[in-house]
Amino acid sequence: MTTNGQNGNGKKREETAARIIKALQESNGLLTIAAKKAGIGYTTVCRYAHDFPSVHQAVFEAKERMLDFAEGKLYQKINDGYNTSISFYLKAQGKARGYRERQDRGNPEGESFRVEHDLSDEQLSQIISSGRSRGATKEKASP
Repeated sequence: MTTNGQNGNGKKREETAARIIKALQESNGLLTIAAKKAGIGYTTVCRYAHDFPSVHQAVFEAKERMLDFAEGKLYQKINDGYNTSISFYLKAQGKARGYRERQDRGNPEGESFRVEHDLSDEQLSQIISSGRSRGATKEKASP
């Protein structure tokens, strides 16, 4: 792994790495946008992320910041009582408690598949309603 650009133009590579890091921060870790902001190609960004630990770390940190931001927005929707957000969170994070969605894909003869839920929409709505009766915030969307 090349870490300091010792191929004759090390200073230029270090400057490019710094430009990429700045662009990654501005683009929330979206590599194509970062490449455009840095004035280089997408594959160059990928190569620098491989060759420079600092660029690799910048990609990771920018993506983590964006994930934190999105999780914050999801939590806001959950607190506001949006059923879709509540259901999504439970299916993604509550699998061990039975909140999951299963799909039978059918057999090789081409039979259609069916979707099974461990909880019906009515059961989920009842859970949400019981939470509201215990002081949770008002529902914004129908199940």
